[in-house]
Amino acid sequence: MLRGKRICLRPLEAGDAGQLLAWGQDPYYQQTAGFAHYRDLEEARQGVLAYQQRPASYMICLKSGQAIGLLELYPRDAQSRELGFLLDKKFQGQGYMTESIRCLLAEVFKNPEIKEVWAGCKSGNLRPQQLLKKLGFKEMYELDYRQIPPFLDFSAKYYLLKSGE
Repeated sequence: MLRGKRICLRPLEAGDAGQLLAWGQDPYYQQTAGFAHYRDLEEARQGVLAYQQRPASYMICLKSGQAIGLLELYPRDAQSRELGFLLDKKFQGQGYMTESIRCLLAEVFKNPEIKEVWAGCKSGNLRPQQLLKKLGFKEMYELDYRQIPPFLDFSAKYYLLKSGE
């Protein structure tokens, strides 16, 4: 478990399925973050199991224990990781995601083998782009997934933070 001043990052637990279901049934999270659509509690339970199998997937919680978001770091290659994140819309604009990502990055960059962290977000979703820039990430490129029909209908911007920056 990782701790910040107002938050803690903990592994997902079986009891988190209800929260995943709520986010997974809200089109806002699907459209802005590409979050999975869960049709029912069983699918959300399977989602929890998938997160539990990944080594750096965390539920963002307030000190009270209330789950308010997800944060994930997964391998891109031996020296790179990719960041994924979602914050409940009721808690946006209050600095919780900034604190959560800083907490995770501080831990990640303790590993001398990790040289960089990437993050991608949909081109039209300005809030995470502003957050990444605030955290020191640099915009590197944009990829138009609409060129790969019929499956994807968006473009994404990719950001990079190198160790020591």
